[in-house]
Amino acid sequence: MIWDPFLAAAEKQLGARVLADGKGLVANHQFYLASRPYADKQPQVIRAIVEELARLDRCAEGNSREVAAFLAPQIGLDVGVAEVAAGRFAYGIVPITPAVAAQQQKIADAFFELKLIPKAIRISDALPTSLKTASTP
Repeated sequence: MIWDPFLAAAEKQLGARVLADGKGLVANHQFYLASRPYADKQPQVIRAIVEELARLDRCAEGNSREVAAFLAPQIGLDVGVAEVAAGRFAYGIVPITPAVAAQQQKIADAFFELKLIPKAIRISDALPTSLKTASTP
């Protein structure tokens, strides 16, 4: 099991191929995190960062070659590998929803039951205040 850009590297450099993936089985979300004290004290900074990330994301979507040229030296991979990975990136920034929080809670619960993490986690503890009442404990 592996993810991009390392999947792209394995495919291009080793001839690896995907036998199965999680499409339709799992939801793959990515999150931007901030400490609660900072986010509570600096909401305008958080908003500005999210707006800039969304702008950059819109610029990058559909421009895999330019994204790859920028990322390749930073991640230490060939430009061709980075381009394959950039072409598969999930673009778009959206706020977390109660449904996504519930999915994350199921994952946290499963990890705790499997003893992959030492204590139970309440996802709602990490959510913005506006979502705390909408999520499950």
